[in-house]
Amino acid sequence: MTARSFILFMLRAFMLRVPLTLALVITLGMAIPAGRAGTAESNPALADTVPEGAVINAANWQRYARFMPAGMQAIFAGDHFWRMPSDVRIEIGPTVPIALPRKFLDDTASNAKQVKLTQAPEGGYVPVGYVAGIPFPQPDQDPVEAPYEIFYDAYFHYTPRLQRQLSCNYVSDSYGNFTQAGTADSVYSQLMHLSDAGFPQTLPHSNGYLLVKYYQQISPEQGKYTTSLDMSYADVTRIDELYMYLPSTRRPLRMSEASRCSPLPGNDYTWEESNNGPPSLPQEYKITYAGTRRIMVLAHANPKVFESCGNASSLPAAYFSPAQKGVMPWPLPALGKWEMREMYVIEMSRLPAYASGYCYGRRVIYVDKETLFPMAIDLYDPAGGLYKSWLALLAPMPVPGTGAALGVNGATELLITNFRDKHMTVATAEGPCFNTNCNAQYLDVSRYASPEGLTKIAQ
Repeated sequence: MTARSFILFMLRAFMLRVPLTLALVITLGMAIPAGRAGTAESNPALADTVPEGAVINAANWQRYARFMPAGMQAIFAGDHFWRMPSDVRIEIGPTVPIALPRKFLDDTASNAKQVKLTQAPEGGYVPVGYVAGIPFPQPDQDPVEAPYEIFYDAYFHYTPRLQRQLSCNYVSDSYGNFTQAGTADSVYSQLMHLSDAGFPQTLPHSNGYLLVKYYQQISPEQGKYTTSLDMSYADVTRIDELYMYLPSTRRPLRMSEASRCSPLPGNDYTWEESNNGPPSLPQEYKITYAGTRRIMVLAHANPKVFESCGNASSLPAAYFSPAQKGVMPWPLPALGKWEMREMYVIEMSRLPAYASGYCYGRRVIYVDKETLFPMAIDLYDPAGGLYKSWLALLAPMPVPGTGAALGVNGATELLITNFRDKHMTVATAEGPCFNTNCNAQYLDVSRYASPEGLTKIAQ
């Protein structure tokens, strides 16, 4: 065979094999079913989310673990005492937008350009020039300033003038005891940097306070009228003022700064987490930005759950699984579908000069990118161990004349898991309201947003 004949022979063979090979590839590609590699993990467009219609349970949760806060992963894993019910079921629904109130966005457009970060003597950063709205509308542009800008966007997230609810706290311990520890009249009063129709940007007699949290116990009877008051300054470098009213003394007592780390009687709630994440004295923290992640949250809870807190020994049975020893009373599908929301993730730890004696070594805050609302927190002890997790179950509520919004003290059910102490708190809300949808008495600043108001409790 000549060289020319050999080349023609090989060329004919190649031309015959190519169609056969292509046919085999196409046929095999259609016939082989998609296994694990053929699911969302193989598709970059789907790999960073969980598809609508997915159901997460005890058998498949690890596949979706990266879309959960660390505390939620720990409950699924069951290696920190607390675990999920064996029949846990999380249904993923559509991601429903939550529009920010128009006035809040208008205030952002008018004022954001004048807000700057400056380094405080303590080492951290604080905002200068903030008036109202979102301080930093594009907070992830500068890699150095991004973590601090995201923090202050969360710190100054939209808050209505008034948030009020009947709060019911349920607690469970390592022995499996589960009970309603108490009910309270919970009133949050925003006094400055307001973006609400019908209210000035700064209320008269605000006295420099941004937000005041009032918590008056209703039951049990032996604790009735015991009241806590947390007064946060608009100047973020100033420590909150904490007061406690005890019926036996008939006067308010000023509490020490150290009491911020002490849980309120009978539960796992401290004032240091009372704004769903951002702590006091942010200039004493190093903040880092861990990027954005899609996290599964329940942001549109069934409004009917807020009609009743439950009873003395159990949560509403239609919406929560029964509490058992070491088992979380996890929300049932009737409470609502979960959704995948994009979150800024920031981590905070106190600067070395301020770390000694502080309750937490590190906190991770998951900030909703659309609303800038903190939806979950992971708290670590000074040794680095997972200490607590906070997970909010939320529903937007109407704000008269303004729109609709989420609220820390609004339509919010809160799961606080204390891994270190094998303790747990579920805070439920009954009859939440915003602004003029509430009884007019709660708009009285002198009664519900000042130490003077504590002296009127027993009158």
